[in-house]
Amino acid sequence: MRFLLYRVTGSHMKALRLEGIEKIQLIDIQPPVCDSTETLLKVTYCSVCRTDAKMWSQGQRDLVLPRVLGHEICGHKPNNPAENFVVWPAKTCNQCHYCKSGAENLCSNIQVIGFHIDGGFAQYIKVPKRSLIKIPPTVPPEIACMTELLSSAINATEQVNLQKNQTVLIFGGGPAGLMLGLACKYFGAHPFIVEKNSAKLNQVTPFCKKANIYLSDTPAGNFDVAINAAPDPSALIEGISKLNPGGKYCLFSGFTKNTPIPSELLNEVHYRQLTLIGAYGSTKRQMKLALKIIETNTQTLRLLIDKIIRLENVPLVLPKILLGQSLKYVVDLTE
Repeated sequence: MRFLLYRVTGSHMKALRLEGIEKIQLIDIQPPVCDSTETLLKVTYCSVCRTDAKMWSQGQRDLVLPRVLGHEICGHKPNNPAENFVVWPAKTCNQCHYCKSGAENLCSNIQVIGFHIDGGFAQYIKVPKRSLIKIPPTVPPEIACMTELLSSAINATEQVNLQKNQTVLIFGGGPAGLMLGLACKYFGAHPFIVEKNSAKLNQVTPFCKKANIYLSDTPAGNFDVAINAAPDPSALIEGISKLNPGGKYCLFSGFTKNTPIPSELLNEVHYRQLTLIGAYGSTKRQMKLALKIIETNTQTLRLLIDKIIRLENVPLVLPKILLGQSLKYVVDLTE
């Protein structure tokens, strides 16, 4: 494992740019220039997502290099530091069927900030004006930058049409799994998070206790819904076996291993009329709902933050994130 970390001098803002697999540079570049549909944002905080770490280590389907990563962004307009925003991290066509029907995360022309276009690991970023969502003054910006992850969790619960009092089995006790649990609680469901790593289990216990989410290393009983927030394909096999007849399984996290799906598993889907459904990203409406949930859970969500770090320290935490040794690192760009 190697790092390429250096600064190119002579320009106007700092940015952390991924050039290739495990090659990341701290550079000085010109601030972005906005067109009439965009606005310049001074980034204040940007949390580091596991997807950022995966892109650094192995790339990603939608990643276009070189790229400034970071899609969990909070900031303000340069001339108005009192008004803070989170960013719905997408630029869409606003013309297709999906955009017009409120499913703009499925736009075939979508460009995702931090994937197709430069993201929030920089002092300034240009974003579509329509992607800005104002943060209530009661929400600290370092907490608000988790809005995007929670909105993705909300998307998953909506894809399975989650109902009040349904039981939900969530595989993985990382930030994504915990956000899924929080979303389930908001909709009146009963989340059960399974985390098989004993160190991680201890690490997330305070969050689950405060959020009143059941946590264990072994799933008990059967469930109406199962969602994977872990990349191990065994979560699919075990999850399907734990579903009630007519239950639903949501593929929330991508699987890392090229493992064949047993025919017996597909037969279970057939005979018990199970539903498999995917969830990817979120809509702006879901971002607004996530921010509303965050507003009433700021102290709970603060338990997710391992440390607030500087931009140049991001490469040092990426391996820890990949190994599941952390919850949330948040980059402070307020200077």
